[in-house]
Amino acid sequence: MLKPAKASGQGNRRVALVTGGARGIGLEIVRRFLNDGYQVAFVATRTEHVERAVALLSCAEDRLYAERIDVTRHKEVEEFVDSIRARWDDIAVLVNNAGISPKRVEPDAPWLSQTSLDEWARVIDVNLNGPFMLMRLLAPAMIAKGSGRIINIGSLAGRAVPMIAGPHYAASKAGLVGLTRAAARDLAPHGITVNCIAPGRVLSDLTGPAEALVNRSALSRIPVGRFGTAEEVAHVAAFLASPMAGFITGATIDITGGEFAA
Repeated sequence: MLKPAKASGQGNRRVALVTGGARGIGLEIVRRFLNDGYQVAFVATRTEHVERAVALLSCAEDRLYAERIDVTRHKEVEEFVDSIRARWDDIAVLVNNAGISPKRVEPDAPWLSQTSLDEWARVIDVNLNGPFMLMRLLAPAMIAKGSGRIINIGSLAGRAVPMIAGPHYAASKAGLVGLTRAAARDLAPHGITVNCIAPGRVLSDLTGPAEALVNRSALSRIPVGRFGTAEEVAHVAAFLASPMAGFITGATIDITGGEFAA
């Protein structure tokens, strides 16, 4: 947990909120936004992950604000957003990155037979309901200011036949693409863009090490012959958050190394 004192002379900095910002893609997006001069708030579900990320980013702690929060706990999220506004300003950039992808318990059994209703509901709640709730929460202030950037982190699994992920993860990420398009159409007249980034196999804490069997198999399907990096996803997020991307909305940008599962 990090609660720095309100810094002076930073009123003109843009404020970004990144969910799932303590590890992997989320951490690299936080790092990139800090490097680009933003004031960045992020949330994650485990205290030790938040503390580790804060330690890694300590050089920018005057522009960093982090809490252990589950994006499905709406009241906690609302209170965190209120504290960001009180500390800095309204949020100009929202990155919905938090997501979960349960692993198959029995490798040879169908996913549907081993996906409980509780697990299904939890994945949809984190991966799809969380982004919707935050978009709904932040949109009024963005509308009032006539500007805003919303970036949803999807997945190749939501764009094609999932080769690794389960049906709950694929459905949630496909839903996020649809939500992105609907919100983009709704908010475009107010100067707000809404886009989605769909990474393919990017090595992170979620996907595991390169030598894992599932990753070696995935590598054979990637035409460029390598895995993606979290930094590459962060570069695209930074572009979509910038003034240069003002005419891009409703788009889903694939970062897959050319992989499109059939």
